[in-house]
Amino acid sequence: MNWVIFLCVNSVNIMTYLLFVSRVKWPDIESYLGMTTIILAFPIMLAGTFNFFSKKEPLFWLPAFVYVAWAILAFIVDRWLKIEFRNPQNAFILIPFLILFYTSIGGMALSMWKVNFYMWLISGVTSALNVFGSIYASLHGKG
Repeated sequence: MNWVIFLCVNSVNIMTYLLFVSRVKWPDIESYLGMTTIILAFPIMLAGTFNFFSKKEPLFWLPAFVYVAWAILAFIVDRWLKIEFRNPQNAFILIPFLILFYTSIGGMALSMWKVNFYMWLISGVTSALNVFGSIYASLHGKG
């Protein structure tokens, strides 16, 4: 299941980077990229559940469950209720949203350290790409 987490966390990072760039350059595809990051919660949940029942240490399953919590929040707020909380900023939603997202992504990327150095390195690079995309969008008022 480590490969599933590896592929998913890096896919989420790349999709999120593209999502941030799309907010500035291609707003028509932002919604599709956002939905893709939510859908990726399904394989992440399966891998996290497998790791939990395989009695792996929490680093291998807890970030996956946190990501699922983020995906549920994202679906409810962004898709179902369509609440705008980014611009203008609604800290009541935005702070938990960001904490859940970045702690889950960071935790899954960090877990790769215990699996394989190169998987960890790649996950770190895509995590940095994700953050750079966020900064890029913020600099253009689209954070």
